[in-house]
Amino acid sequence: MSSCVPTDEKVIIGVALATAGDYYFTTLGFLLTLLGTLLAALKTILTNQIQKSISSPMHQLDVLLRMSPLACIQSLMYGAAVGELQNIRTFFATLSMGARFGLLAKLAVNGALAFALNYTSFTANSKTSPLTMTVAANIKQCLSIVLGVWIFQLQVGWMNAIGIITALTGGAWYAKVRLGAKSGDTHEERKSNDVLSNAHKLKEKEIP
Repeated sequence: MSSCVPTDEKVIIGVALATAGDYYFTTLGFLLTLLGTLLAALKTILTNQIQKSISSPMHQLDVLLRMSPLACIQSLMYGAAVGELQNIRTFFATLSMGARFGLLAKLAVNGALAFALNYTSFTANSKTSPLTMTVAANIKQCLSIVLGVWIFQLQVGWMNAIGIITALTGGAWYAKVRLGAKSGDTHEERKSNDVLSNAHKLKEKEIP
């Protein structure tokens, strides 16, 4: 894992440069962003450990079954605290019956997409590691900027371009290091199995 540190540094520096010049925030927004980042990292680590538990591994749907109601309650509590629920009631009352059904259909589609996103994320997390998921998430942000430049003609500076290239290079390097480490582990495991198999055969031959 220590061999992955230089690649992680490249990704971090690349993302910082790619988003340079786009930092506008309030104190509350900054603190909430830090809290969200901490909770997101904690969620990635915990869901990985839960799904890879040796004693009782949990399926992705089981994780969603337990986390979704808690997330819904948290959102409703926050919405009630800041007055969003009242604003929703007022806005909903101004809509016609057709507009209400259209809004509910959009919310249902959005919920289905969110379910698919979380299920895919948890499945990928169970197959890899929290660090790999974090690197992939940062690469995704850089690719989003590249798509913005390509589709919406977004203008970026030379520093942002260097950051994107650095992050993508770091991500490719990380993938190469991880693949090499996985191949080495597989080779060592095969070698160990061969040694055990040969020892077992010799022991069988020694038995009269």
